[in-house]
Amino acid sequence: MLYDSYTSAGLMTENGTGYRFIPYYVLPSCYTFIAKTGDTVIATTTLIVKSREDLPLEKIFSLSPIQQWNRRIAEGGTLAIHPDHRSRNGELVHALLKYTFQLAREDLGLHDIVMASNPTHRAFYEGLLLFRRLSEEVIDTFDYVNGAPAVGGHLNLTEMRKDYAATYQGVPEQRNLFKYYMEYEFDSFQRPDKVVSTYNGNRWSPTNLDLFLHGPMQGASALTRSELELLRRRYPSRDYDWIFNRYSLPEPSALVDANAAGFVRLKSQNTTPVVVRRIEEDRIHVTCERPYELLEGRELELLHNSKFQPPTTLQSVTLTGGSEATLRYDAASSPAITALLTNAGKALQPRQAALSEVRNYHDNELAFVG
Repeated sequence: MLYDSYTSAGLMTENGTGYRFIPYYVLPSCYTFIAKTGDTVIATTTLIVKSREDLPLEKIFSLSPIQQWNRRIAEGGTLAIHPDHRSRNGELVHALLKYTFQLAREDLGLHDIVMASNPTHRAFYEGLLLFRRLSEEVIDTFDYVNGAPAVGGHLNLTEMRKDYAATYQGVPEQRNLFKYYMEYEFDSFQRPDKVVSTYNGNRWSPTNLDLFLHGPMQGASALTRSELELLRRRYPSRDYDWIFNRYSLPEPSALVDANAAGFVRLKSQNTTPVVVRRIEEDRIHVTCERPYELLEGRELELLHNSKFQPPTTLQSVTLTGGSEATLRYDAASSPAITALLTNAGKALQPRQAALSEVRNYHDNELAFVG
């Protein structure tokens, strides 16, 4: 369905496989949302949560206008509706987007959705859904969608209720998108079984990953060697050896992308809140409002399963620019971190995290907990 929609709209060229594949699809930080009637998928869209690598949109637009140390960003895209279920009033499109926005806010703990769309759709995204411009620039050709033009926009999920209430105040109910997106409840919406802010719990099974890479979709042919190496690090378990052995890749050192809350305890015993963005076998990448304070960091405490885990001893701190810092840690003192890297134990679940568990934080610092 996605392949047919994109080829018929000129957003990709025919490739003989009948599938559209991009490397982001196999990342643990990518979420696909679908609408079904019976067992038939009739609509789909995707959210790619921002990691240390650039999102597709960042090839043409900067996220600097909206990036903050404590905000989670995801890119929306690959929206497709089956031809038999398209309608002039966009009933299915609105239902799928309502579902996506709702799970993004309430389950994934996201703050902003960014999107590159064709300028011809500006009235829909900006006029109806209240996306704001990332830039006034219109890109003439965006290679990600076969050279089609693109404009960049973002939806601030933390202000969505306020913005929709103000815009749609007094609008008749049948056209009132505030009521539709913020108040109506649909019994057909299925909530996810688990919600993670470290994406180790969202990995594809070996069988499904192999199907993506070497089945009819032939996704591996679209990956460079460096992309294969990075993908292998996200799937470091021996269970995946048979998939990657054919490429003679280096022995993988595990990494997990994350958007998890925590704080660094300083030598003064004060604490500084951080967001953990990536975990590797010997270092943790974080963002922080006052990163210079981390230079006095002694321990990291991570919010995991609604509770703070035993502290991880820090060996050194390097400021890497802006709000970012890299924390070197003692792996021997970090069983919870090791469990995340090896996919052992339970994943972080921000929606269940009780504020009462978060010590030494002020209310305005809790916005990033999820």
